[in-house]
Amino acid sequence: MTTRILLADEYQIVRQGLRALLEKETGLEVVGEAASGPAVMRQVQDLAPDIVLLDLALPELQGVEAIRQILAASPHVKIIALSIYADRRFVVNILKAGASGYLLKDCACEELTKAIRTVREPKTFISTGLSDIVAQDYIEALRDSEARFRTIFEETTMGIALVDKDGRIVECNRALQQLLGYSLTELVNQVFTVFVSPDDASRCKALFRELVQGKQDSYQVEKKFIRQDGRSAWGRLSVSLIRGVKVGDHRALCMIEDIAAQKQAEKEIRTYQAQLRSVASELSLTEERERRRLATDLHDHVGQILALAQIKLGAIRESAPSTHLIEPMDEVRRLIEQTIQYTRSLTFELSPPILYDLGFEAAVEWLAELIQEQHGITVKVQKDRSARPMDDEIRVILFQTVRELLANVVKHASAKHIMVFMAREDGALQVKIEDDGLGMGSSGDAANGPFGFGFFSIGERLKYLGGHLEVVSEPGWGTRVTLKVPLKY
Repeated sequence: MTTRILLADEYQIVRQGLRALLEKETGLEVVGEAASGPAVMRQVQDLAPDIVLLDLALPELQGVEAIRQILAASPHVKIIALSIYADRRFVVNILKAGASGYLLKDCACEELTKAIRTVREPKTFISTGLSDIVAQDYIEALRDSEARFRTIFEETTMGIALVDKDGRIVECNRALQQLLGYSLTELVNQVFTVFVSPDDASRCKALFRELVQGKQDSYQVEKKFIRQDGRSAWGRLSVSLIRGVKVGDHRALCMIEDIAAQKQAEKEIRTYQAQLRSVASELSLTEERERRRLATDLHDHVGQILALAQIKLGAIRESAPSTHLIEPMDEVRRLIEQTIQYTRSLTFELSPPILYDLGFEAAVEWLAELIQEQHGITVKVQKDRSARPMDDEIRVILFQTVRELLANVVKHASAKHIMVFMAREDGALQVKIEDDGLGMGSSGDAANGPFGFGFFSIGERLKYLGGHLEVVSEPGWGTRVTLKVPLKY
């Protein structure tokens, strides 16, 4: 297979000399020459060479920048840098920039073809006189890197272990020993899943097996680890693959972060959330009890007194000796009648008796008729024929939720039609409220989404009952809210 070579040097005599050397070799073809940086970039793209012999002092594009631009344009091309400089730092920086070889110009006659064969393998070629000083630089850099790694390995608070392909610990740091309560001698050569709780061990083994087989490069899980004293410790396990030449040479780096404090905080937060949901539900029920008390007082006392006053006024009117009193009495009776109607309406709005006497579905139908009558919005209610006996607490909170959602539609959605669907599913009641209004910006789990405190509050109340709230909405396409709650609490 022919290797295509591009010669890039400012001086024609140098290019001619390089071409003469290459033409003597079979399998090598010079496909182009360039005397400047822009010319190199054009020919790299047009000719697609395999190797570029690049003078590092090329006009308009030099050194490290020339290498970076060529590799950016053609990542697969191999670059052999040509230079008269033998400075260690200069050579190392050129190789770090991505050059596959570094050839001193005064050695080109003897080493050119060897350099080309070397980078084709692919390996890195360095002129003979430079290899020792470059190797020394890399050795020093490796020592510095090893020292930094060792410091991080030993001083970090995160537990770290190097694990072989069978999952056995090869080396580990002090943080891991403290986390698990074992000494270095006790940990080395142990299979790391021994320290994982039995419920999680099989899954960890499966993940690790996929890792060493090269099916994935890393994974992260939160697990309980069993300490030597029998106590459990929560840790976040991150495992990364260190690839060897063969699958059998693969290793894994395991890092375990102690998250016991985080788990304790999460537990406390969940407890607080449960308490807040309980408080929110209790507030709703307390509000409803107060509403019902007020409604009862209005009905049993104010309403009865007004009705009695109307009756007595009627009796006085019938027995009035003077006709000029009849008209004022009729006016007073009409005012009392209006007050009775207003009191009755207020009683229903505070706490509709239908909710307790006829049930949740009947109360929703009454609410739909009220909204349609007061606001001119068409509200249709559809329900299946399944019986829905439910606890008072669920019935009250669910009705309050539906009333709040319908009020939101009336106030903010500019809707013309609202549909309410009610259906029983596997011991739970599902209520869907759909409108054709303005819609909102995004959709999702409303308890955690961007819809504001109202939806958040509703979601928390339903979670307390074991239920769920979901909102789907797009601007201009209306909104669908789904409530799902168990019929028994």
